[in-house]
Amino acid sequence: MKDHLENHMTQDFSRHNAEVRQVWESYRAGRPWRVPMVLTSVARIWVLDPTLNHAGISWKEYLNDPDLMFDISLKHQYYVSHNIPQDAEMGIPAEQWNIHTEFGNVYEEAWFGCEIVYPEGQIAATLPFCNGERKEGVFEKGMPAPFSGFIGKMLEYYQYFCRRAEGFEFHSRPIQIEYPTALGSDGPLTIANGIRGSKIFEDMLNDEDYYHRLMSFITEAVITRILAWRERLGLDMRPACGGLADDAIQFISTRAYRDKVLPYHKRFFEALYGPGPHSMHLCGNVQRHFPTLIKELNVRSFDTGYPIDFTTLRDDIGEGVEIQGGVKVSDLLMGTPESVSDLTRTILESGIMRGGKFIIKEANDLAPGVPLANMQAMYAAVKKYGIYS
Repeated sequence: MKDHLENHMTQDFSRHNAEVRQVWESYRAGRPWRVPMVLTSVARIWVLDPTLNHAGISWKEYLNDPDLMFDISLKHQYYVSHNIPQDAEMGIPAEQWNIHTEFGNVYEEAWFGCEIVYPEGQIAATLPFCNGERKEGVFEKGMPAPFSGFIGKMLEYYQYFCRRAEGFEFHSRPIQIEYPTALGSDGPLTIANGIRGSKIFEDMLNDEDYYHRLMSFITEAVITRILAWRERLGLDMRPACGGLADDAIQFISTRAYRDKVLPYHKRFFEALYGPGPHSMHLCGNVQRHFPTLIKELNVRSFDTGYPIDFTTLRDDIGEGVEIQGGVKVSDLLMGTPESVSDLTRTILESGIMRGGKFIIKEANDLAPGVPLANMQAMYAAVKKYGIYS
């Protein structure tokens, strides 16, 4: 079977790329003329799509073979740059391809000792190893070293990518390797949820001593790791601005967040970054937490998932905070071009554009097999309804 991407080899993307530059220049200058649109995707959209992955390579094979990961990362980038409509450079890049090692969301939990499993037709996941009565197991293992275990594997892959990229060209362009995700974090409560399972929320109420010991243990390990990686890679040891995720806060109240999680988020930002402004990625039902995060952590940019009430969000957080969010991934996957267009219009006309700090995207992380027609319909709707007067 011939790769259907060959149909795009001769397409001229110069007009698109010129518009994209104008969109982002005006947005960053604080005078947007149109809402920017991005569609975030990782290599799973290539690996888990049999129309692209003709060889049937599994996610387990991909995750455990640096050569496969390198090659598929380039194929994924080529697919995105020739097919997915968004406000990003399309076609063969003017300067270079940018790829990175991609392990999904298992890396921190595996680093602490969780077993990685590979569900059929899905990306990897981890299993809690301190659930039930084995709650002390994480402390018995001891605090993981910054380059040990699964994080050590990430370093090996990153170094391999860098070596392989030397002098290597893909479609006549060099390869730039981006920094690994080990420089960031999925968040202390999310990691604790991975280690302990849902029991962590019982601990939060019924065994506060254990809960705080675990959260402190995780937070200190993550801070130590990130500082060690910065030093290893010769990076700024204390940049002014930073980012964090912690999807598990969707399961708790605003009061529980303030009392039980916010102190660890504060410790993370204070140890690793300057005053900000900072950013956060948060999937799930988290909108109620935004005012606290803005006030207490100086978060000024949120990458959101689903659900979000765009009709109330601007009133909740004000016009000076950036929001990235939009059509939920299940609607993009299973909807029609007409329904996707209508959903996009509804979001854009909700009031979220007020203040000029909105980036529309999928909510959150593009699924394998999303019809190109649905993505094209979303982009067309943005160009029609996302214009600032």
